[in-house]
Amino acid sequence: MRFSSLLRHTAPAGFALLLLGSALSPAFAQTAEVVSTTDTARIVRDARGEVEVPLEAGRIVALHNIFSEALVAMGTAPVGAVERPSGMPGQLLDALKQTQPVGDQDAPDFEAILALDPDLILAQADEIGDNYELLSAIAPTLLLDEPEGPWREWLHGLGEALGRVDQADAAIAAYDARAAEVKAQIAAIRPNDTVLLLRVREKDIRVYGGSRRSGPVLYQDLGLNPHPLVPLDVEHVTVSNEIIPDLTADHIFLLAEDEAKMAGIEATALWQGLPAVKAGHVYRVNIEPWNQSTGPISFGFIVEDVAEHLGKAD
Repeated sequence: MRFSSLLRHTAPAGFALLLLGSALSPAFAQTAEVVSTTDTARIVRDARGEVEVPLEAGRIVALHNIFSEALVAMGTAPVGAVERPSGMPGQLLDALKQTQPVGDQDAPDFEAILALDPDLILAQADEIGDNYELLSAIAPTLLLDEPEGPWREWLHGLGEALGRVDQADAAIAAYDARAAEVKAQIAAIRPNDTVLLLRVREKDIRVYGGSRRSGPVLYQDLGLNPHPLVPLDVEHVTVSNEIIPDLTADHIFLLAEDEAKMAGIEATALWQGLPAVKAGHVYRVNIEPWNQSTGPISFGFIVEDVAEHLGKAD
């Protein structure tokens, strides 16, 4: 069945969902929960309700990079995956060499998804909008959100849903073991040093906090000391140029997205006077694993970045 035919079959249901959208608005599930098993499928509770996930789901399409990363972490790879504007996530490029692109995260290519004949589609609940009926007509579609809280429980739950829980738990354990090793290494060398993660964008400047993505890696898993400007209970705070003199952390990890703006900041006496700048302790890092991904592979890249810069004495 071509996508145009699929659209004709599913459009009425999709239109009804659009009209009833305000009435539906479910509380999105953070983890997948296997509620029962049949001879052919696991019945999994997700953000929308219950989904029959085939016991042998070998052809999986991932409509967010968190799912691509989760599958790779569990020792497999999606047959199709959405891309970011810059392409597949850099830290997953080797593992996704055989994965077919199916549009980007904001605009999946339904024809491409259909052509792959998937057994299962993994999609982010708060991004899929009114396309659920179209996707579920192609293959069972499991809806989950990116974990706002503990990612380990999220990956474990997805592993159970896919019959790969041992692989999921092994990936978690490997990450935890390496993080603990680096934590001890840094604590022995720099027990009192403070750090912060700074992001310079065209629109604003942000100091990242401790609530999600790289934050828990830095301040929980690695036990680093947050600079007083780091907001541990939120994702980030926006700061002005006037705050630059207060960025007195011993080490600054830098996401410089706007090079022209960053060059202007670096040319100022305020920036040049910062302790981290004078000590050569400003480290440019990659936006993809540090701020746009969740999971043991991306977080492992963060751990290795930190180990490279902080894990040895000056």
